[in-house]
Amino acid sequence: MIKNRLTLLRQKMALAGFQGYLVPSSDEYLSEYTPLYAKRLEYITGFTGSSGLALILENAVLFFTDGRYITQCFTELDDQLFDVYDQQLIPSFSWSNFVEKDAIIAYDPSLFTAPNLQKFSGLNLKDYTPNLIDEIWDSQPAKPNSKIFDYPIEYAGIGWEEKIQNCRYIIEENKADSLVICDPTSVCWLLNIRASDIEFSPLLLANMIITKSEAYLFTDEKRFDTGLIRDGISILPYVEFPQIINNHQGVILFDETQCSIYLSSLIKKGKFKQLKNPCMLWKACKNNVEIDYMKQGHIQDAVAVCEMLSFMVDEDISSLSEYDLGIKLTNFRRNRERYIYDSFPTICGFQENGAIIHYRADQDKAKTISGDGLLLIDSGAQYWGATTDITRTIAIGKIKPEYKTFYTNVLKGHIALAMIKFPQKKVTGANLDILARQYLWQSGLDYPHGTGHGVGSFLSVHEGPQNISLTAYGTYIKVGMVVSNEPGYYLPGEFGVRIENLMLVKESLLPGFLEFEMLTLVPYAKELIDFTMLNQHEYSYLKTYYQTIGNKILPKLSIQAKSWLKNQLDISLKKLSYTPGKINF
Repeated sequence: MIKNRLTLLRQKMALAGFQGYLVPSSDEYLSEYTPLYAKRLEYITGFTGSSGLALILENAVLFFTDGRYITQCFTELDDQLFDVYDQQLIPSFSWSNFVEKDAIIAYDPSLFTAPNLQKFSGLNLKDYTPNLIDEIWDSQPAKPNSKIFDYPIEYAGIGWEEKIQNCRYIIEENKADSLVICDPTSVCWLLNIRASDIEFSPLLLANMIITKSEAYLFTDEKRFDTGLIRDGISILPYVEFPQIINNHQGVILFDETQCSIYLSSLIKKGKFKQLKNPCMLWKACKNNVEIDYMKQGHIQDAVAVCEMLSFMVDEDISSLSEYDLGIKLTNFRRNRERYIYDSFPTICGFQENGAIIHYRADQDKAKTISGDGLLLIDSGAQYWGATTDITRTIAIGKIKPEYKTFYTNVLKGHIALAMIKFPQKKVTGANLDILARQYLWQSGLDYPHGTGHGVGSFLSVHEGPQNISLTAYGTYIKVGMVVSNEPGYYLPGEFGVRIENLMLVKESLLPGFLEFEMLTLVPYAKELIDFTMLNQHEYSYLKTYYQTIGNKILPKLSIQAKSWLKNQLDISLKKLSYTPGKINF
């Protein structure tokens, strides 16, 4: 099927006079998770990951992705049709080995930003519409048209009118006349609205233009229920975006890293100034109301996960599959207060599947949880007021002794990042990333993904601009941000280890310093910890963390889960005994 689709695409390319065609994983809104109609990369290659790009040539396909998906590519892509490369190689890639110097490589300008396309400056590029994948896609799904719903100030903490006014302050400060917002998460945050255009994320795919006196939201007005449309916000169809821009006379502010080349080219016909989207930092730094609901949501989530882990210990799961466990976990979450739906498809990988970093179990092909090995479960949920994301790795049956060493080195890195205190206004995610890798590095090991990403407030489970990685130099870590802490280690063909908590950035008692507060409240896998490898500071962390878990989670569990949690909180070399409201070491 994939081979036939490639043949049809190459026929279209030949008719248009192109020798190559770039196909990204993004949609017109540059979303990380694309709606069904925009999964063009998956349609033409079979790759289901969230980050990838294919260069379709006359006699070859060059496929680029990041470290999270390299292993997955070898399971999903036909190696007779695709050559797989790490996308970090793109800027220095030897195109001449595959592409003639004058070969025309076409691309859809609505699917790329100018900075992203700059990586391909060594190619003879040509923008072209309509999209060639759309022209060969039989039964292509319709564009999403979900209902827009209110996100009350009870959860948002700040009214949409105040947020719009803050945008106008930015316009005034920059002596401009308007601000273009292309990022859908910013649009939702700005107007205190949500929708269901993307599975697992409560997003409305839309753009906005804000002027000194007016504001335009480009979507279908019929998607609003009566009374929900915001006063002073004009609702226009997307096709009118060019006309509004062309009629504008003053300076337009926009973020080129978030606007497609198509939209950027419209804006650049007039007066413009490039500016980082101010909404990104505003929504990343949660207000007190958002923080409170994030904490409440994580308590609910921890109860569900602990009930699930207890079930897996107390019941015979040898007849269940990875897929079955994902459904079971969703059902535990469904019983919690304010749960809406999962925040991404549960990653439940047993044995070698755990090494596929973003593995997704297929109902018909999922492994049964029988035999010995490590089971990695990465999952999360959307609650009113909160988005969660947690990974736990547990032992099934008998495990090899070296697995405990791998796990404990990952845990030590996780704890090192969790305990750090750092100066305000001086530290980026790149400065922190090494803390989580240090113990693996001492053994000549590493992991091929970032250590942490930002998380939204009932929005996207992956949120910028903050992140923790070796290349995260652009944004200082600030009070109110929520970031993940998820070091790991993966041995393809055998196992995967990852430990992930979400953390809130808060002020430290040390003047001028910041620190992290754990939001995730689930114990680590006691059976995988080599306690002889932990030092006094790491025990101190476990003592404080487990005391919080006992106080906040234990009273809310079923009798069965309480017994399991008490056992987990007994961390061997330093015994814990539980009394209501207190844990004594």
